[in-house]
Amino acid sequence: MRSLRRPIAVALFALVAPALAAWISAGDAHAARPAEMHPGIEAFSQVHPGTPIPVIFRTHANPDSFAAEVLAEGATDVSPLDMIGGVAATVTPEELSHLSYDSDVDWIALDSPMASASRGERDDDGGGANLKTVYPFAAGAPGAWSAGATGEDVTVAVIDSGISDHEDFQGRVRARFDMSSVSNGVRDDNGHGTYIAGIIGGRGKGYVGMAPDARLLSLRVAGNDGKALASDVVAALQWVVDHKEERNIRVVNISLTSIVPDSYKQDPLDAAVEQAWLHGVVVVVSAGNYGTDAFSADHAPANDPYVITVGAFDDKGTRDHSDDVVADWSSRGVTSDGYSKPDVVAPGVSVTSTLAKHSLFAQDHQSSIVDKRYITLDGTSASAAIVSGAAALLLSDEPGLTPGQVKYRLMHAGTGVAGSPVPGVDAGAAVTSTVIGDANASAVPNELIDPFTGEIMYDSVLWRSVLWRSVLWRSVEEAVLWRN
Repeated sequence: MRSLRRPIAVALFALVAPALAAWISAGDAHAARPAEMHPGIEAFSQVHPGTPIPVIFRTHANPDSFAAEVLAEGATDVSPLDMIGGVAATVTPEELSHLSYDSDVDWIALDSPMASASRGERDDDGGGANLKTVYPFAAGAPGAWSAGATGEDVTVAVIDSGISDHEDFQGRVRARFDMSSVSNGVRDDNGHGTYIAGIIGGRGKGYVGMAPDARLLSLRVAGNDGKALASDVVAALQWVVDHKEERNIRVVNISLTSIVPDSYKQDPLDAAVEQAWLHGVVVVVSAGNYGTDAFSADHAPANDPYVITVGAFDDKGTRDHSDDVVADWSSRGVTSDGYSKPDVVAPGVSVTSTLAKHSLFAQDHQSSIVDKRYITLDGTSASAAIVSGAAALLLSDEPGLTPGQVKYRLMHAGTGVAGSPVPGVDAGAAVTSTVIGDANASAVPNELIDPFTGEIMYDSVLWRSVLWRSVLWRSVEEAVLWRN
């Protein structure tokens, strides 16, 4: 990998050196040395020389004030990210070189592309038996319902492509907000978010989600094509933290993963999910669909030790646990920072849920449409939504539980799944269990986070380790191509 880095670094220097020289000679209030940059920026510039680059600046200055400075430099798509003490922007190489010497800049990250963790259309119809909502039974939801836990009074925020109107939501989508920098509006033109929302809290005849009385909140970050940027997810998490009390937001579902693997300690998105977690919100994320590939467990935010990372198992279309087996494409392994992921697994094969009419899903996966109003898909996206619903059931029964206690209960009340080192979620067992513990008692937070307050430490400096210069360069080119 050394042979790859050198030409990229040289190429980037060749692109920005003239501007840097002019900037340094200008003197004034700028730093003597440039801020550190994530290697993904170098790769982006190598593959697309001269093309504007999506970045996140980490600043110890006021984010609003620094955003104005970035905007004055000529950048576009400028947005302050107070939650992580940063500013997202799209900058030219020349603008980037100028701003890298600003004394208010600590480091500069690539604004990583995010992708949904749904696998798309099925190759077959499962013989018809799989086109039922078997997954609530395979995940133990009826046991929770029998105990009186249905998700009532719990709000689950869905950070995704939006939630379209569907009769199965019965007015429980309490609000919709557009947080996306890549498209406008709150309607789910993609279909992924509506699909996820139905798994969490749908209530239809024959198609019932995990927590059918839960309230849903839509925070749209993905465009019509399902693509999003990490900075938009950070902005959505900031909104959740700011409004969690008034909206009673107890759970956040993120069925999206960064396509660039990295250390959780140094990733802005990981800092954001940890802050939400430490502010009392259960964050449930999909593990991804990379199987056991190298660094399959290193995609944010699934690589973070605080969140509940969910992998997928195949329930074989039955309610019986004895035939459950881990899905071979479900991401699993040990992260570069030494944490085993996922934390739990849940059904993720042939999961049927609500369909957004006239969406991209409805157009592209017509053979997967069921009863005109539902769609059957695979992926850890669905698995995460199932666990978000399980968390809502648990919190409707015991609202005083902390996120760490919810995670501990779900992990310790699960059932064994063939091929998986972690249990399959069992919502009924979790609700009726009395076990108490903190799943994250020994977790080390992101370098931006004060573990005692959950707040950003504004004097923190990231990317001092050698990890980000390692073989996690894999997928950077893919991230670049995503922009085209």
